[in-house]
Amino acid sequence: MLTIDWKERLNMDAADYVEKKLPKGDYDFEIIFNAYPERVNGKIPSEVIYHVAGIILHLIGKKHEDYLSFYRALWNKKGDYGKLAFGQIISKLLNKKPAVYMPLLDEALNKAKSTEIAAIFDKVMLPLLRKYPEKYLEKVYQYSNSTKDELRKNGLHLLVKLLKKREDLIPAIMEHFSHQWMYPLGDTMPNHVLMLKAVAKQSPEYYLKVWQEYGNSRDPQIVELLCATVTEYIPEIEAPIELWTKSGNARLKKAATTAHKILLKKKGA
Repeated sequence: MLTIDWKERLNMDAADYVEKKLPKGDYDFEIIFNAYPERVNGKIPSEVIYHVAGIILHLIGKKHEDYLSFYRALWNKKGDYGKLAFGQIISKLLNKKPAVYMPLLDEALNKAKSTEIAAIFDKVMLPLLRKYPEKYLEKVYQYSNSTKDELRKNGLHLLVKLLKKREDLIPAIMEHFSHQWMYPLGDTMPNHVLMLKAVAKQSPEYYLKVWQEYGNSRDPQIVELLCATVTEYIPEIEAPIELWTKSGNARLKKAATTAHKILLKKKGA
């Protein structure tokens, strides 16, 4: 935990940096915290980086749009510390000027590794989604449909985290995903299974609504999707699954037989 003395030292050094170095294009912000003596696994604690980034942003004030090149340099050139600072700064600015900072965020995400995407989503997007889903859900849907594998997977996981925090958003999120069930899902099928499993765990009532809507389907893809989400015994889904096991369609029969075995095992447990 930062002591009062170190907060004052960091604040003073940050003010000196913003006044004398940043306007000259000197983006070596590490000079502010390099002297901090404590390390966690050999690194400056993230709490220190977040504090420094917050102070820099406070000192920049209303001129924050003048420093896009600085934020970009933090992500691209300043390593792990820079990425932590970038996330802290963007988390404070994105909702103020989405038109300015969303492209900057997307630029960073397109160059990011999976772990970096997950960290940015947790730091920046999840809090905004919880407060302003009407503004940012569509953007996360785009991430979950991205052609970039790491972005697509993390976008989906972000939605799963969101529905755990905002159960009231499950209908809207499921409406988005279920619209895609009428078309070939291909490699994205596991994503839909994961989402529906998350819904089943978070809201069994809504999960049953999905079964009530699609339980009479003979579409192989929908049957495979529903059957792949079966992990517990639920009396209401036993009848449609048993009916599918008698289907003449090989895909329906195979998916339903596997799900039926799980149901029977859980029923007798």
